[in-house]
Amino acid sequence: MMDKDIAFELTDNRITKNSIKAGFLLEDDAVISLSYEKNAHQICCQMNEAGTSFLLPDEWSSMQFSVESDKAPSRPATPADIEGPNPKKRKLDPYSEQLAVNGDLAASIGRYALYYNVKRDNYKRCAIPLTPRLAATFHHGENKSIKIGDEIVIHSWLDKNLKVATRAVKIMEEYDTIILQADGEHLSDKDFITSSGYPQKGMKYLLMGFSIIHEKTSHLLLSSGIIATEVTRRLRYTGSSGTFKGDSGGGCWSEDGHLIGMQIGVEKVPHTKDTNGRPASPASGGRCCIIAIRDILGHIQDLMPMPADSDADSWSE
Repeated sequence: MMDKDIAFELTDNRITKNSIKAGFLLEDDAVISLSYEKNAHQICCQMNEAGTSFLLPDEWSSMQFSVESDKAPSRPATPADIEGPNPKKRKLDPYSEQLAVNGDLAASIGRYALYYNVKRDNYKRCAIPLTPRLAATFHHGENKSIKIGDEIVIHSWLDKNLKVATRAVKIMEEYDTIILQADGEHLSDKDFITSSGYPQKGMKYLLMGFSIIHEKTSHLLLSSGIIATEVTRRLRYTGSSGTFKGDSGGGCWSEDGHLIGMQIGVEKVPHTKDTNGRPASPASGGRCCIIAIRDILGHIQDLMPMPADSDADSWSE
């Protein structure tokens, strides 16, 4: 989400992608999306047939629009306004408002945006690092077919050299989670799970998912949200970040850079149409379901490395 307001002069109900990229100092190959809120739903703007311009609703001159990109601008970024002569600002519920993405946080954890492909397609599925040799992903939907021992090759969005073969070693139905273990190479340089804390109501977080779909592949999307509830009986927390297909298994990071949760579900919102009757898709997700990474720790002790100062092997009869 771009972190500044920009006013564009428009002559009709469209705006070119190049003008948006120039306004936010984005690279030419950046993938961007443009959306607006209507009836508490975030609606994606459609594009012209050439794919060069976004088509805007008739009321564009009095609306606020949001820009999202798979690349960071050259200066900090969140909501952008395309403003007409009399812009109207809407007051939003703090738990449904699209929050600014912390650029420094995103830069520091970007290399931990892990993903893998299945069924030999080019769409990315999220995974999160737990320790240098352990990772986790979701178990619902198509991942129900993953069995213990299945190989999954993990990549990093930023570190193009990372390609680590892992195997599914544990399935935790109650957490909708699959634990993956690297065969040899490391997935990350840190142990995130032992230093993680529990989500707290009102806490801000950053979600890293792969829900920007462009040219038959998916791209990284950063979303900020707030933990909106205490933990439920099903050991889930509710987050305010709107999520889409491709965000399941995405990591939720606290403002101080700790991995606190994994997104495993979303409140579904029906597909909508714009004022001209054109489909505005994909449907926007509402609040999302998050599991605490800390809850997983007690279930994977048998997979954790022995502490370096352990004297377990020093006992003798």
